[in-house]
Amino acid sequence: MSTLRLLPLLFALTLLSCSSNPTLVDDTRTFANNTWNRFTPEVFEFSVPNADDFYRIDLELVVDTALMRNPQLPLTVNLYSPDGERRMFYAYVNMVENGRWKGIVTPGRDRDGLRTLTQNIRPFFTFNAKGDYRMEIAQATSQYDLEGVRSFRLNVQRTEVDYSILDK
Repeated sequence: MSTLRLLPLLFALTLLSCSSNPTLVDDTRTFANNTWNRFTPEVFEFSVPNADDFYRIDLELVVDTALMRNPQLPLTVNLYSPDGERRMFYAYVNMVENGRWKGIVTPGRDRDGLRTLTQNIRPFFTFNAKGDYRMEIAQATSQYDLEGVRSFRLNVQRTEVDYSILDK
């Protein structure tokens, strides 16, 4: 088969793979001394290709359970759109359930007590317009410095809405 015949096929496959589930953000931040300062938000910049799509927003935390004193981590999320609009919402990561730490013990680390917790904070989020966005996420506890957070990962990716569950 000639190269010219393969080009349309490769182009079509590329379009299908890129449009199926694009990830807008998949970025991890680590904190010096396992400490997240309350007034230092983590800033993520990304581009939204289509405002008609739904996106899921997931957070992943690696926490040191020996240092963490909070069973729940409140967060403020500020989203700045291309036209300058600011949307703000709160999110909560529940780290303890029935008196036990949630998440997976993180293997191969320098000490016991590290757990990786993943939580969806918005299952079907929409953006108002396509273009460049800025998202600022800050911890909103009463502590100036929150000890026990080793890293924080934000994952925003396109998702499909399954309306069939409404029929049950």
